[in-house]
Amino acid sequence: MRRLWRLLKSLTRLRWRILPPRHKPVLLYFVTGADVIAPYFTPDEFQVLDLREHEVNLWVALRCLFDRNLSAQNYALIYIEIVNPKLVITFIDNFPAFFQLKNRFPEITTVLIQNGVRVDPHDLFESNSPATKLHKNFVDKMFVFGSAIGATYAKYTDGEIVPIGSFKNNLVPITKSNKQTVAYISTYRSGIARTTVIPDSLPGFPIQYGQIIDRREQTIIFLARYCKNNNLSLVIIGKDEDFAVEKSYYDKLLKDFSWTIAQRQTTTINYAVVDESEIVVFTSSTLGYESLARGKKTAAFLIDAEIIDS
Repeated sequence: MRRLWRLLKSLTRLRWRILPPRHKPVLLYFVTGADVIAPYFTPDEFQVLDLREHEVNLWVALRCLFDRNLSAQNYALIYIEIVNPKLVITFIDNFPAFFQLKNRFPEITTVLIQNGVRVDPHDLFESNSPATKLHKNFVDKMFVFGSAIGATYAKYTDGEIVPIGSFKNNLVPITKSNKQTVAYISTYRSGIARTTVIPDSLPGFPIQYGQIIDRREQTIIFLARYCKNNNLSLVIIGKDEDFAVEKSYYDKLLKDFSWTIAQRQTTTINYAVVDESEIVVFTSSTLGYESLARGKKTAAFLIDAEIIDS
């Protein structure tokens, strides 16, 4: 009964589209990155395939029901079949189904834009290793952070590798600032339980997310104390979609210190906070590496790897 209630609550939160998707030449696969890529196209050219369960097209859902296959992958295939785009773009660069779209739609051009730091192999293609591939992986163009990670992509999929750095980072001009501020890049996620076993755990040695959180909390407390002792301002660069919950979390954790938090209102706003800070500190974040690329003094406390590899 409890599961049914959660399902019903989830369904009521969805936005339902009754009419079938319209034909448009450009389709974004997942909503991630829509705010940075959409300005390059007109509304008549561009639309989003939302696979994050925020919006459901009833027409497509009924087709899935008729197929007796309610998977996200089947939903995407039917959606693409109806829209019949010429170009499909994604920023979700570690979703295995995207790499096999060409098997179903060989006439469509597919483009991947790397969205975050990836680890070979678990974070890139999950269990989709070269030895276990059942279907050919192919993406027409893969815009990646650099040639090294490009070589990793090439192990798993065919297509043209184009190193460009971070697409989003490249969009935001670098500004100079002399503020005596230390920025900490938050990794808080409200939707992950502390008891969740992280995917990178070694066989027979499960590591719970709470173990990672404990070390990250030690880091931010150490940093807050350092700022207090050295008359530096501490700003936390927010991450979670639920800003109120994230702020409440830090209110309790850092109740003995002075700090501010910058809400992540847009995809690119965090780069402005990075530029305004004298020093940027991170434990596990693509934004931390992007800070290095922006020429900022950046400190990396790579404690996650220390726990996982121990």
